Amino acid sequence: MRFSSLTDRFEKADRIFDSIIIGGGLSGTLAATVLGRAGYHVCLIDRYEIYPKDFRAEHLDGGIIDSLMRLNLLDELTDGLFRGETVTIARNARVIGMTATVNFGLRYENLVNRARSALPEHVHRVVGRVSKIETTDDLQSVSLSNGDVVTGRLIVLATGQGAAVGRQAGARRVTLRERHSLTFGFQIEPAGVASFKDSFLVYQRENIRDKIDYLAAFTMGGRTRVNLFTYRDYKDPWTKSFLADPDAGLKRNLPGLEAVIGPYQASGPVEARPIDLYVTKDATRPGLVLIGDAFQSSCPATGMGIIRLLTDIEQLCGVHLPRWLETPGMDATKVGAFYRDPIKVACDAKALRDSAYRRAVSTETTPGWRLHRARLAMVEQARALLHRRAAVGYPRVAGQEQRPTLVPG
Repeated sequence: MRFSSLTDRFEKADRIFDSIIIGGGLSGTLAATVLGRAGYHVCLIDRYEIYPKDFRAEHLDGGIIDSLMRLNLLDELTDGLFRGETVTIARNARVIGMTATVNFGLRYENLVNRARSALPEHVHRVVGRVSKIETTDDLQSVSLSNGDVVTGRLIVLATGQGAAVGRQAGARRVTLRERHSLTFGFQIEPAGVASFKDSFLVYQRENIRDKIDYLAAFTMGGRTRVNLFTYRDYKDPWTKSFLADPDAGLKRNLPGLEAVIGPYQASGPVEARPIDLYVTKDATRPGLVLIGDAFQSSCPATGMGIIRLLTDIEQLCGVHLPRWLETPGMDATKVGAFYRDPIKVACDAKALRDSAYRRAVSTETTPGWRLHRARLAMVEQARALLHRRAAVGYPRVAGQEQRPTLVPG
């Protein structure tokens, strides 16, 4: 169903919503779905009737799959998509290991628009730009640029990296590292064969000076999509060169990749997304909750972005908000319980730790980090030997079935 004008959907003066969600990206749309299915009165406000093209998360696997299954959302978001069953992990022109993992590839805007199509009919959806929010211990109001006003008990801010509305409410964003990472997205095609043998491949960096973390190649829309996770600056000459010729850039920086996947051709256009690492301070305000990237960012290489927003949705919509709505008011004491939630706190902390680790292990050249990478290389060699033994039918040794990981250590 399409978004509509506010006045088309309900009488302004007659409705107080349980929750007003600002931001119709993935976090806001899924939060509205979960609350709407639970029977709550929800208003979802976004600037766009159809979510526009946006280079963000493009792959679902691991903990994301688990969370979507718990929320009963996986089937609707992945219906008709290619379902991968394994991930192959490789480095330095050889396969380290392979493990079973369900995975799907799709562009972020398609993911969001699929989520919007799954919204319950009674969720009120409004196209509009928020001009002002007012919060109190009781009721909250959201003013739109066309003069309409929406009233509700709780505002859920799901505006992603946009900080303006949260800043208006007094939330303070603190940048931990500007230009923390830079992710590229583009296509690759096999040369001389019909298809690549692996539907999901992770190929790790070869040389520390390149400031590359890893490459993920996965099936998306019948083609192979690549996400390359780096710690380059968007203004670097290296970045300009890569954007102009991704094929030459890959073959120059990851020369062993071809030995793993076979001859290939990378092609543009290349999309690039720089990420600042930040957290929000002073977020505990009456009547207002920040979720997902509105509260905190994380390095895309960690895979924690969607996991964080799904954790926020599970804890807010499944645990805290139902309790808050049982009693009058929506003061800071109630709201603070969400930010102190041990599951949320642990997830956010892990995202920051992983973000710092992945950058350091991919860029730092101090003796301690060189020693750490040497230990990881020894583990990789053992895993590669086990993989080769398994491939030719050697018996496995008890205790050596360790699953390869993208975050070693």
